[in-house]
Amino acid sequence: MIRHLVLLALASSLFFSLNMQPVEAHAFAQRYDLPIPLWLYLLAAGLTVFVSFFVIVIFVTKHEKNDGPIIELLDNGVGRVFVNPYFLSLLRFSSVMFFLLAISAGLFGVQNIEKNLLPTTVWVIWWVGFAFLSAIIGDLWYLLNPWRIIAEWVSTAFPKLRNHNTRDRFSFQFSNHIWFAVVIFIGFAWAELVWPDRAVPKSLAIAVTLYSLITWIGMYFMGIDNWLRRGEAFTILYGLFARFSRTELVVISSDYCSICNSSDCHGNIGGTCTDCYSCFRRSKAKHRRIFLRPYGAGLLNSGPVTISTMVFVILVLSTVSFDGFADTPTWQLIFSSLLKFPIITNLTEFLDLNNSITIISTIGIAATPIIFFLIYFFFCSIVSVIVRSADKGHLPSDSKQLRTIDIACVFVFTLVPIAIAYHLAHFLSFLLIYGQQIIPLISDPFGYGWNLLGTATYEVDIAIVGAEFAWYTAVLAIVVGHVVAVYLSHIMALRVFSSREIAIRTQYPLLVLMIFYTVMSLWILAQPIVEL
Repeated sequence: MIRHLVLLALASSLFFSLNMQPVEAHAFAQRYDLPIPLWLYLLAAGLTVFVSFFVIVIFVTKHEKNDGPIIELLDNGVGRVFVNPYFLSLLRFSSVMFFLLAISAGLFGVQNIEKNLLPTTVWVIWWVGFAFLSAIIGDLWYLLNPWRIIAEWVSTAFPKLRNHNTRDRFSFQFSNHIWFAVVIFIGFAWAELVWPDRAVPKSLAIAVTLYSLITWIGMYFMGIDNWLRRGEAFTILYGLFARFSRTELVVISSDYCSICNSSDCHGNIGGTCTDCYSCFRRSKAKHRRIFLRPYGAGLLNSGPVTISTMVFVILVLSTVSFDGFADTPTWQLIFSSLLKFPIITNLTEFLDLNNSITIISTIGIAATPIIFFLIYFFFCSIVSVIVRSADKGHLPSDSKQLRTIDIACVFVFTLVPIAIAYHLAHFLSFLLIYGQQIIPLISDPFGYGWNLLGTATYEVDIAIVGAEFAWYTAVLAIVVGHVVAVYLSHIMALRVFSSREIAIRTQYPLLVLMIFYTVMSLWILAQPIVEL
């Protein structure tokens, strides 16, 4: 069903691109004239999402655990290579060595963003690249996370460092909530979008080192897996994106779940454990299965969602949106208006800053998640009203499901495809162009003039991605992402409510929300870039 919806979104989006008047737009760092007026793009995208909803309602009448064929990867030799312990050990060792090399380059290399390995590694390969890999392939970050690998090595070499009593006390106190990760991601978002020294290799290396220490301290007090699934923001983020991917890890025995502390572990249901990487690593080869599933299906196979997880998803969605909005003329007008307030000038002088950009950008990045949450909460409150007015016989037995906050938690994973689409639309060109810098940098990571692998003379090809390609890719990504979100939301409603009629009615407010998100994101992408 998802494949048919994607084809519908592609066809509808491209239909409006023929034989229309051009307008000016240059949202991709180079000038590009849209073949049709922007409002037609926005209308077409909104109508596509709208029509897809009714297609879903007509053809999807019941929820299924899995939508589409499931393919077993370990049935062939190629698939078994990826679980070979020697191959995995080589990947883990390479990840740690590259991690140490990048930090060393930041500390001791040439302090030039184009000649130093660390900035490209952090902002291009890690932040952008791993997000794409997680959404397309699966949770590779869990396999390659250098913080986890080093912690496991140290824990094996020095067993006395395992403080079980303290770890158990902290694990019980924080349960499955991920508030630590929420705070950490807020700090990361500020560093990515606001921090003046984010492109200075030595400053970035110090920041990575400090975060490494925080991560290892958290692992010591809460346990390695506990901290990764509750406090390490990027393990949680890439894990969420990996739920969208085609890869599904299954352990056909729930015995491993009794000693698993991962919040992703729900192995006591049905006698199998799905998408718990902790159990998969500990399981025997005969109990492991790797399947290919339809994109997005993994988002439907989760347990109860906590409030902190709901806040985290909204935070990720709003951060990528503000990243694009901060380059628009509208934000420039807001920025100019805020400059007129004396408190901004006073804060700038008090903090001894060169200008007010840091202060105002901090205000923007703090306000955006709040605005997104209020909008999402408003539409969820309408859903709650619809549910409360329904016949009690059609409602779930747990009365707490009627609360607005619980409605927000139930449907928040349906926003993950939108977050992935935003990430793709905003950063694909950035990755394809600036990701090429890793080719010369791997031969000369410190900028000392080395040519270790013979690639130091490679020149980045900025023409590899044109403005037209970037625009249409962004349009398709956003429309398809929202169509998939509508589909997942409908499936979730059918699972929660016993009445199909009530399930459909609850989707009307969320449909309006999806259309609003679609139009807003395309409008942001179409704006000319304005740098403060």
